[in-house]
Amino acid sequence: MHARPGDRTRAVSRSPDRKRQRKAIAARDGARCFYCGCSFPDLVGATLDHYVPRRLWPGWRQSNLVLACDPCNSRKADALPWPFAWLLLRYAAADPALYAPAA
Repeated sequence: MHARPGDRTRAVSRSPDRKRQRKAIAARDGARCFYCGCSFPDLVGATLDHYVPRRLWPGWRQSNLVLACDPCNSRKADALPWPFAWLLLRYAAADPALYAPAA
């Protein structure tokens, strides 16, 4: 029987290092889901989410991690959050020559 991707994520997030990261992020941002704001009493149900997807920014740097409930983490999946994408588009619009497609 194969594990679902979510099961693998939950198993990794329960390691001692991930628990320390969840506690540190809760101290930084509050013990709530970054996306919907639901609270995590004792961090139960909190998952670690890479704000910028791991495929774009590999690693487990705390600066790229947020707490998320399982539904929000699954819904976001590997997408770039809209506020971040909007910021990139704004920079591109400010200097089109810098971000022009290669010929």
